[in-house]
Amino acid sequence: MGIVTRSAMRSYLECDGDYCEIGEGFTEFTENKNPREYSRQYINEASERTDLVGFAPSVTYAFDVYEDDPVQEKLLSLTRGEAVGADAAVTVVTAFLYCSGSTETRFKAVKRTYTVCPAKLGSGTDALVCSGTLKACGEVVHGEFDTAAMMFYAV
Repeated sequence: MGIVTRSAMRSYLECDGDYCEIGEGFTEFTENKNPREYSRQYINEASERTDLVGFAPSVTYAFDVYEDDPVQEKLLSLTRGEAVGADAAVTVVTAFLYCSGSTETRFKAVKRTYTVCPAKLGSGTDALVCSGTLKACGEVVHGEFDTAAMMFYAV
């Protein structure tokens, strides 16, 4: 048994109908589940009870700005344009390369629409840096991602 490394998981942003890998220049792309809890303590009990009632998933991102990268250009365009509502939505697929799918090029994956919530666009120590949070604005879709065809298949 071995440890699963970060490289065993890849995320892709939908750019003009194609899925483009999120990677070059990115220094952070971390999913936060943000569980929602309902807690209460009854008068006859010594400890509190907690139930998990939902999630508010988000992804924090940061990247050094590179020229001619379609993923970065999509996020930068929404940031510069201060997009709101449906105009600020992006679709992300995350493929789990350590979970085989139905063929040798397919892997278990999830797809979700997020709202881009920009935080910063400015200088880092050596590069122009963009950062923010993607906040879920739809249900997760389970499926498989074909890394050869760059296609998502809902299951």
